[in-house]
Amino acid sequence: TSAARATAQARDNEGQAFFKQGKWDEALAAFRAAVEKDPEMSDAWYAIGMVEMPKDGEEPCEAAHDPLKRCVELDPKNANFHCALGSVLLHVRKDDVRAEEHFRAALRLDPKYASAHRGLVDIFQKRGDLDGAICAMRDCVEATGDSKGRAYLEKLRAQKRTAHRAAKPNPEAKARFP
Repeated sequence: TSAARATAQARDNEGQAFFKQGKWDEALAAFRAAVEKDPEMSDAWYAIGMVEMPKDGEEPCEAAHDPLKRCVELDPKNANFHCALGSVLLHVRKDDVRAEEHFRAALRLDPKYASAHRGLVDIFQKRGDLDGAICAMRDCVEATGDSKGRAYLEKLRAQKRTAHRAAKPNPEAKARFP
C-alpha cells in the first residue's frame, strides 16, 4: 500500500540520517524497519548491507552478504549493488568467481566505476595473474583518469618487469655457479 511505502521511506530517511551521524545501531534498526514495511525497497536492503560494514571496522563482512544479495535480486541494474556484493564475495566468502561476475556486471552498467575495476584487479592478483591485474588497472585508469590508479598501474608494471628479470637466466651467474 502507499501508506506502507510512505512509512518505509520515512524509516529509510531516518536510517540515512543516523548513518551520516555514525550511529550504526540506530541506522540499522531504521533500515530494517523500512524493509519490514516494504520488502521490495532495494535501497534500504543496500543500506543494511552497507551499515554492517562500519560496524565491522569498515571492512566487508558476512552480515552484509544477504542484504546485498537481496538488493541485487530486486534491482539487478544497479552497479553499486553489484560492486558491494562483489566485495563481500571476494573478501569474506573468498568466492572470486562469483565476485568477478558481479564486478563485471557493475562495469557493464557503469564502465567508469573505479571500485569495480579495482575489484577485478584484486581478483587477478589473488589468482597470481599479473597481466590480468595490469589490464584491469589500465582499463580503470583509461575509464576514470584516476591518478591513484595510474600510480598503482605503474607499480604493477614495475612488479612485472622485476618478475621478468628474475625469471631470465643470467648467463654470467650460470657460468660462475653451474
